[in-house]
Amino acid sequence: MNNKSINKRLQDLERLKKQLMDEILMEKNIVKSLSKEDSTWRGFLNPARISTSRFSTKDNLFLQQYLKEREKLANESFFEEVKPILDAIPKSNGSRFFGKLNINIGIIADEFLFNSFDGTANLFYLTRENYKQYKGKLDFLIVATTWRGLDNEWRGLGNPKSPVRRELFTLLEYFKEDVKVAFYSKEDPVSYERFLGIAQRCDVVFTTASEKVKEYEKDCKDTKAYLLPFGVNPHYHNPIGIRNDYKKEEVLFAGSWYNKYPHRQKDTRMIFEGVLESGKGLQILDRNYYLNNIDYFFPEEYLEYISPAISHAYVQKVHKLYNWAINLNSVTTSETMFANRVYELQALGNIIISNYSMAINNKFPNVFLTHSKEEVPYIINSFDDVGIYKHQVMGIRNVFTSETTYHRLNYILNCLGINSKEDKRSILVVVKKITAEIQEMFDIQSYPNKKLIEESELNDGLKSSYSMVSFFDDKYFYEEYYLQDLVNGFKYTDSDYISKDSYFEHGKMVEGIEYDYISLLKDKGRSAFWFESFTSGTLLELEENERLPNGFAIDSFEVSIPAQESTTKVIQRKDFKLSLIIPVYNNGKYLENKCFKSLQRSSIFSEMEIIIVDDGSTCDHTIRVVNRIERDFSNVKVYKFEDGGSGSASRPRNKGVELASAEYITYLDPDNEAVNDGYAYLLRETTIDPELDMVVGNILRLNDQSMRLNYYSPVIRVNGTEEIKDTRKVLIDTELKAQSIQALIVRKSVVRSNNLKMVEEAAGQDTLFFQELLLYSNKVKVINLDIHLYYAAVMNSVTNTVTKKFFDKYFNLEVERIRFLEAQDLLSHYMENRFNYYFVNWYLKRVPNLLEEDLEPGLERLYEILEIYTPYIVKKDQDIETFRKLVERKRYKDLQSLMKKKFPPKK
Repeated sequence: MNNKSINKRLQDLERLKKQLMDEILMEKNIVKSLSKEDSTWRGFLNPARISTSRFSTKDNLFLQQYLKEREKLANESFFEEVKPILDAIPKSNGSRFFGKLNINIGIIADEFLFNSFDGTANLFYLTRENYKQYKGKLDFLIVATTWRGLDNEWRGLGNPKSPVRRELFTLLEYFKEDVKVAFYSKEDPVSYERFLGIAQRCDVVFTTASEKVKEYEKDCKDTKAYLLPFGVNPHYHNPIGIRNDYKKEEVLFAGSWYNKYPHRQKDTRMIFEGVLESGKGLQILDRNYYLNNIDYFFPEEYLEYISPAISHAYVQKVHKLYNWAINLNSVTTSETMFANRVYELQALGNIIISNYSMAINNKFPNVFLTHSKEEVPYIINSFDDVGIYKHQVMGIRNVFTSETTYHRLNYILNCLGINSKEDKRSILVVVKKITAEIQEMFDIQSYPNKKLIEESELNDGLKSSYSMVSFFDDKYFYEEYYLQDLVNGFKYTDSDYISKDSYFEHGKMVEGIEYDYISLLKDKGRSAFWFESFTSGTLLELEENERLPNGFAIDSFEVSIPAQESTTKVIQRKDFKLSLIIPVYNNGKYLENKCFKSLQRSSIFSEMEIIIVDDGSTCDHTIRVVNRIERDFSNVKVYKFEDGGSGSASRPRNKGVELASAEYITYLDPDNEAVNDGYAYLLRETTIDPELDMVVGNILRLNDQSMRLNYYSPVIRVNGTEEIKDTRKVLIDTELKAQSIQALIVRKSVVRSNNLKMVEEAAGQDTLFFQELLLYSNKVKVINLDIHLYYAAVMNSVTNTVTKKFFDKYFNLEVERIRFLEAQDLLSHYMENRFNYYFVNWYLKRVPNLLEEDLEPGLERLYEILEIYTPYIVKKDQDIETFRKLVERKRYKDLQSLMKKKFPPKK
């Protein structure tokens, strides 16, 4: 028998052993907790071992047929095929940037969380059998939510009544006499109640779900609770070896199918079908393959794409063979909680396609959140090879800049009262002579801890203040993230220097080694050096193509020759067909990853004049993003206000109209996305019928659930046709219904000739503006197509934050709205049909969320809004009258309590 056969036999035996152990444990639990009549019984049993008498003939036939079909279609040899490749991928040799913390931590956790902290400190895994040997040896203890532990030692811990839970309590009491015990929930919000009893016995609580922090502090008396997101372990999750020669075209999903989550099933099918339609192919590593549990069976149409799961350590390397990976969220409405794989996959160089998650959208807008299978091919096929690589590098930068478990561990220590300082190492940038051009490139660098000096100033005495040294060469153009990316290389390798072995010259890549170890320094002008490893004299004397051991090469971006050229320039046009206006204020990460990326997917991208108007951003990242987009795309025009912001999107939108050169204009906010090539379809209608002043589509609102804001249907209902000629009649017949100005294109002359301006320093101004556009257009057409996605749950959105300023901005709007309604002879219609409903369901609905310090001034401002309309009210409304009386009597808290009962929060 040859070695290959022996290895295969050993693997088969190991699989069988694991399968038998799982089945024995499951059956023991089932016998204790389930009756034979329980319908969930059969979901936990292995049909290969259980007698057919336990199932109906129909169920048993399905099980046998499914397993037979899976055996025929699935690729069970996948791991054997890729293992030689995986074994050849290099590993991390440590971390030069982060030092292992000399602190002893006891931990109870699952494999994923344990691995994320392993190597960052002295970590000791505790079981019910070994814990007493660590008495007096720990600095603190972390008890994380887990269903089984590392190797089934804590199986049953999720059951509050299990004997395992009681044994944990004994362990906690044993240690609490000496050290602090921290509880960490990675299962919130869905399993809050299940694990609360453990949290109540700990000294401090950490959770991945920010919405649960106050609940913990309420339910765990005298216990402080903190938000603690996941992180990546540089030793374990890193991009080393991602630029291998074995890249696969398929999109990878390593996970499970859950019959208990119908919504997740729907999203899984949506993404899988979209991937298959893209032509890329699909690879599924079924985490529960050998469990043979029908609750985790993938639908039969995906069997040909399935392979058995492999060990966690190898899964990390498998991801390095793929550019694209799928993430699926069971929890979609938490503000901060999402799967730790979203962090890990970025560290491993994957571009992520995911179903909707409010938390992911808030944290990582570079993750592609898909809403339909039709959008998935648009996303995947919109990238060329350079674009794919750049997006991968962005993800790597995201997590290693501030999302490692070293960052998390320092945070935990400080929360526990154990002094710990986060590593904020500084870098010297050395140049022969500081010129204006060098100074400008240095100033735009995103890495904050830096100093620019000339060669004559470099000496070994600076080692006490600076950990790293880099050299700028005036032949190169250094972009904003150049230093940050080099510094990050020291975080996941223990290298003496980090270099850009490949780079761009005259718009073409000069190829070299990437994301692998090197022993040849090609150019110190594309490198950073760990200061302690060299003398200053050695660094100054380094020449090109010098043999130098223990180096590491990263990607080819952020440095190029010459400075004025870019790899992403588009052809300059002067006859743009559409001017698209983007108002920006401190939301650069959304501008870059949501808005602009979606526009790049458009078939008419090069025919758009994209006008970015910065309303005075104070965020350095936003300023960098705007500058890069302007530098890289010649169809982008940028205007910047320098006064710190106007308070609404109106001013930049109005300025955009002034700057527009195309015949038609539209708008798109930075945190929204264009979809379905919608603007191309809208523009196409104007070529078919040049008399059209405006073409309007629908929008899709994404929050905890998708909601289509359909303008097409109500227009068809009252107008009977897609073409609108009597725009005033349609406006009245649709009860003054408005549509997003981002879901339309309008002839520029309609705005300019009628001197239409959006109300500045106001909120909700686009509703009024749409009504004006409609009335002043001679001919309008509606089409039944979603034009853009509106992410309604973005943190800090004006509609999600309720303070006095919220009502101040709407007061400004209402002053102008009443003037407009009077001028258009629409006020009586508005008061008769719209005012009461709008006031109650838009304004009063937000009263429960008014901050305590803004309660009185906010309600008084809302009262002023009501007073504007009081002379025109034609119908009494009980809620409005109650609001009036309670504000007049200064009973603000009573009013808020009453509105909380009327509009209870969603659970």
